[in-house]
Amino acid sequence: MNKLILCEGETDAILLSYYLGRTCGWCYVKNSPAGVKIQADKTCGESVNWYQRDGDYLLICAVGSKDRFHTFFDKKIAPPLKSSSAAVFSKIALVLDHDEDTEAEIVQRIREELALVARNALHNVWTMHEYQNGYGETQQLEFLLLIIPKNQEGALETLLLDAISEDAYDQNIVEKSKTFVDKIAPEASRYIGKRRLILKAYLGVTWAVQSPQKVFQFIDDQLRSVPWEKSKVIHQTFERILEI
Repeated sequence: MNKLILCEGETDAILLSYYLGRTCGWCYVKNSPAGVKIQADKTCGESVNWYQRDGDYLLICAVGSKDRFHTFFDKKIAPPLKSSSAAVFSKIALVLDHDEDTEAEIVQRIREELALVARNALHNVWTMHEYQNGYGETQQLEFLLLIIPKNQEGALETLLLDAISEDAYDQNIVEKSKTFVDKIAPEASRYIGKRRLILKAYLGVTWAVQSPQKVFQFIDDQLRSVPWEKSKVIHQTFERILEI
């Protein structure tokens, strides 16, 4: 069976692949399963990577930004769903940042933008959906909408900082990093003039202090060097997505 996770950016995709690999045994594979060909447009910040566990396949796609879920789904996911006489995906999960929107606003937007498979979507709950393919046949799949952090405004960076702060020593580093960023933000508005960018700066400064020898390495190296599978915060957030 094929499963699908859609997320905002490459950082989300890397974290999900790392976490699901460590906790559930999903392993990266170069080739997609027969009959499913979805390609990334890297100029838009997309990524497409397949993973396998026993006879099942998992596709993790970064769509490029929070505003591109609709476009990515309509162009790359909906066509194979409609053109196939069999169920292409048995489960689809969508992971996106909470930011400053309300849960109700996000749920309603996703229900409208991904109406083919998410008309009754709920936050952090797997729901069953039916859709019609191009042959007029009814297919079924399960859909999960996961908004992170689950119970507060913020983004992936908020979740990671909360996970890092589970250790009292590192919590002090996180708090001091936030203080530094907040203090310099008015003078650095050209670079961190938006809330989303300030969150990224919190995490960037924290990592620069924790791993100064890695500060010039790619972010995927930094993400993969932290044992996120041991974090209670991460587990509580991704508990439902482990069911994929």
